[in-house]
Amino acid sequence: MNTNSHSSIKLNGILSRPLAPRQERSRETEQRFLAAARELLRERSFSDLSVAELAARAGRSVGVFYRRFPSKEEFLDLLMRNYFMRGIELCEKVQPSADPAATFSECLHAFYRHIVDNRNLWHAALQQSANDPDYWTRYGAYREAGKATIHAKVEEARGRVLTPEEMRRLALSQQVFNSVINNQIINAPGPLELEDADFFPQLCEIVLDIARLDRLRDQA
Repeated sequence: MNTNSHSSIKLNGILSRPLAPRQERSRETEQRFLAAARELLRERSFSDLSVAELAARAGRSVGVFYRRFPSKEEFLDLLMRNYFMRGIELCEKVQPSADPAATFSECLHAFYRHIVDNRNLWHAALQQSANDPDYWTRYGAYREAGKATIHAKVEEARGRVLTPEEMRRLALSQQVFNSVINNQIINAPGPLELEDADFFPQLCEIVLDIARLDRLRDQA
C-alpha cells in the first residue's frame, strides 16, 4: 500500500515553490550566501557571524547582501526556510521497511543528523523564539509537511492508514524528541552531549516506547 501520494502533493507545494520571483543571477547570489552561511555556522554562532565575512565567503559585497536582505534577521529567515526544506527532503529519502518502528527511527535519525549538522543555526532560531512567542508560526507549513512525511513513511511500512490514537502517540513522541534536543542545545543539561554516540540511541528508545509502533505489526 502506498500512502505517500497525499503527502507528496503537500510537500511538492512547498519544495517546488520558489521563495520569490527572481532572475537566475539573483537566485545564484542567494544560493552563494546560503552556502557561505552553512559553512561559517559550522565554526561559530549566528550572532558572531558578521555580514562582512559572510559576503567575503560568498564572493559578493556587503552592499549586495543588504540589497537582498534588510537585516541579518531577514537572512536568518531564509536560512531557516532552506533548512526545513532540506530536512524534509532527507526524510523523503528514507525507504520504509516492513517494520514501522524501524522506519520511524530512520526518519528521526535523518532529522537528528540534520540538526547536529546545523546546530548553530538551530540554536539561533531557538533564541529568536524565546523572544518571539509567534516565531515558529511562520514555519508552520514546513513543520506540518515534515510531520506528514514521517506519518506517510510509517503508514507505508504498516500497510494501512494509522488510527487517530496511533497518530496521537506518534505526534507526542515527536514532541518529546524535539523537546529533548532543543533543551540540550539551549541548556546542555547532560549527562549526554548532543554529539555523543549514545545520545540518539538512548533518545530514540524513549521515543519509540511512547509511540509504541512495535504493536502495529500485531494489529490488523
